[in-house]
Amino acid sequence: MSTLDDSEKFVNVLTLEVPWVHTYADMEPGKTDRERRENYRQAALGKLLPIPENPLWWAVRITVEKVGRALDLDNVPKTIIDAFCAWQISRDGSPHTQLGLYPNDNFDYVRVVQVAGGRGPTDCTKIEIFARVGD
Repeated sequence: MSTLDDSEKFVNVLTLEVPWVHTYADMEPGKTDRERRENYRQAALGKLLPIPENPLWWAVRITVEKVGRALDLDNVPKTIIDAFCAWQISRDGSPHTQLGLYPNDNFDYVRVVQVAGGRGPTDCTKIEIFARVGD
């Protein structure tokens, strides 16, 4: 697998760091998946870099640090990936259609998801989204 830092094959279109760690499937008021997706979209406004024409597919790298209770790391990427999916943005009725990087979140469009995490001094999620541009 290629490294996402290979600028001949990947273009970083979004680097975002937020002071929280969300996981999916919590349905408490104020913590639904839809609200969490919108939180990521709000945080990404104005941070999107130029998107290359006709990317082959997309890759997402996520790094989290968490204070307090443990969490299931595998539950972190779902709301992030869905936050930037055009189909999900439309379904959510979000006004942030410009953040729809890929039409759908299946592996025809999003082929690499890297997630790493551990304990840290504060809650933090770093999100990097890359467009695949070269063979």
